[in-house]
Amino acid sequence: MATDFDVIVVGAGPGGTCCAALLAQKGLKVLLLDKNAGVGGKQMDLEFKGTHGERWASGGFAVQGGSFHDVYRALGIESQLKVSAKPIVAIYRRSGMTWKQARKPPQEVEIDMEHYKGMDPNLLFDQWGLKGQDRDVALQAMAEMASWTPEQLDQLDDITMTEWFARRPELPFPLKRYIFYVSQVMQECLPDITPMSMVSGIFHYGARPMGYPLGGYGRVTEIVAEKFEELGGKLVTRARAESIMVEKGRAVGVITRDAVYRAPVVVSNAGIQPTVLKLVGEDHFDKSYVAYIKGLIPSLGYNGVRYVLREKVLPGALYQIWSDDSWWDLKEYLRIRSGGAPRDVTIALIVPSNYDPDMAPPGKQVLVFGTNCSPDTRDDTMLKALNKRMEEQMAEVFPEVVPAIEHKTYAGPRDVAALSRDEALPGSGGEFNLAISIGQTGRYKPSARSPIPGLYYVGMDAGSTRRLLGSNGPVDSGINVSRMVYQYCLDRQFAGW
Repeated sequence: MATDFDVIVVGAGPGGTCCAALLAQKGLKVLLLDKNAGVGGKQMDLEFKGTHGERWASGGFAVQGGSFHDVYRALGIESQLKVSAKPIVAIYRRSGMTWKQARKPPQEVEIDMEHYKGMDPNLLFDQWGLKGQDRDVALQAMAEMASWTPEQLDQLDDITMTEWFARRPELPFPLKRYIFYVSQVMQECLPDITPMSMVSGIFHYGARPMGYPLGGYGRVTEIVAEKFEELGGKLVTRARAESIMVEKGRAVGVITRDAVYRAPVVVSNAGIQPTVLKLVGEDHFDKSYVAYIKGLIPSLGYNGVRYVLREKVLPGALYQIWSDDSWWDLKEYLRIRSGGAPRDVTIALIVPSNYDPDMAPPGKQVLVFGTNCSPDTRDDTMLKALNKRMEEQMAEVFPEVVPAIEHKTYAGPRDVAALSRDEALPGSGGEFNLAISIGQTGRYKPSARSPIPGLYYVGMDAGSTRRLLGSNGPVDSGINVSRMVYQYCLDRQFAGW
């Protein structure tokens, strides 16, 4: 079979781009395709009214360590990865009370990473009103979660967050609410269906200084893409994959609107469900595998808002905003989906220009914030209700922001599908993650190897069994899948396939 490339990677999100660059570094001839005008997927940089940033609040980039650091080090470009770290500002209210900000160090000051020992939980305990023995019990539980071993995490893959807390009645209720909040806003999941093991990433990473990459998340992926091309890789944007070709039971290439590209290996960063059900097609897979793919549960979606302010208003860089009434269990989620009015909502707010002044024109400020929503790209009713409550809540917490608003823009599940995964099943397409339910994540995560020889999946859906936050998951997948694919290429040469 004559081939044009050794490997074709479909989708230039963080996982696909890192996988492609690592394969190119090994000397393979690699083609990277993306349907968008640039790389970065859901974290692509957005220029809006002279400001830069993501469409959704993207925080928690590890200052030291983490998957992106591993890739940059492997590619020899670590000096280009620069991260700014600022204190997190936690804003919370108990039911029926006013919003209260936890006492924090000066918000404009960069974190002293040499002496950083993680977020002081006593600040949260003061905010929650925990006293005496409850503080000791909560502190011990948080330390336990941060030190779970891989073997313990494997066992927790079978226990939901709700079940785990039911077995620990001695834990103070505010701790439970907080964990449900952070898992919802950081992992886009509900406690009734999501394993307790997913909480581990939150506490493991909480002990590290977290920040924001200078230039934004999109720029981090762009630098990897530039290195990919420097290594001889070919990047083609505005090239939507229409189908992945399979001949004689093996992957052999990709068809776009304008070209046919052939290669004995195809790595899809388009999402496992769109890959199987649309790009390849059900007929190429066993019925039981198709049923398994259709049964993978999507995470929550996320609805983002960007404010451009005509002046600098907020001093902090990363805000966590929640209340006793903001987090969802399954019952509350279904109530709002069926038309119920949302009470408070969870809000993650990032001020990119407070991390990197170049993200906004001099004297102005850009705010990127959002809340969870349904992953259904057609669920406009829930989206409108959440948008209304989110902006009302922002005005309650930050009344000084409202008169300074110069421009607004919104991004929801449809934008997720447009930038990354196409809608493959009804009620999906706008999810940030897939396979977040019991029996589908952690050690049960879908395999990156498809049943079709030469076809692999990369990204948050498959390829990483570690319980990682944000872009660390897909990038870790990119690292692992690059190793799998390179080994397959060696085996193929040896066997003469």
